[in-house]
Amino acid sequence: MAKSLSERIAARTVKKKPSRSAQNRAAFLALRVDIKQALDDGWPVKSIWETLHEEGKVDFSYQAFRGYVNRLILSPPATEPPAHIPAAVTPEPGLSNLTKPASSKTAVKKPEPPAGFTFNSKPNKEDLL
Repeated sequence: MAKSLSERIAARTVKKKPSRSAQNRAAFLALRVDIKQALDDGWPVKSIWETLHEEGKVDFSYQAFRGYVNRLILSPPATEPPAHIPAAVTPEPGLSNLTKPASSKTAVKKPEPPAGFTFNSKPNKEDLL
């Protein structure tokens, strides 16, 4: 009997070596608590990276380390939707994204031309020079 696709994927994953970026991210995540504490104590990111690099705990570049610090420690978590999206934009339960309730339709007004100017395609002979 042949193995299922899920079993074949699991076997392949076990044999596969993790990528370099995955190893770097894992090393950073293992040290994240210590790095956050050092940042809270007022140490610059460069000094933290230099110390960890000299100790052999991280072997990736300062730019990569700084990117991990910005994304994983300093940036707020993206668990909440952005505040600038109004609640009326989210669809009500049971409504398709393509259908909109009749009450949400609003008339779009065209801007009126400035007062005092009207275009006439046939010129007035008196107005010509």
